[in-house]
Amino acid sequence: ATGEDAPDSVSVTMPALSSTMTSGTIVSWLKGVGDKVEAGDPVMVVESDKADMEVESFDEGYVASILVDEGSEADVGAVVALLAPTEAEISAVAAY
Repeated sequence: ATGEDAPDSVSVTMPALSSTMTSGTIVSWLKGVGDKVEAGDPVMVVESDKADMEVESFDEGYVASILVDEGSEADVGAVVALLAPTEAEISAVAAY
């Protein structure tokens, strides 16, 4: 280990879809690894305590890794995926 910093990446986190929501289940991913994501693109469908909702990306980039699989639950604020800033950086981010 060389003690390198993590490559530039953007974390996609589980949002709070309601004031009472503490965790959510990812029903489906709408983007896969390698896909380009623009700010505002729906990236996943999340089941909250109230309803299933599409969740949009706040950032643009390329999906480098999905950390929480479909059907799995994540706490609000947990990192569920990572975006790489460029297509060339996907493998570096995914390997981190």
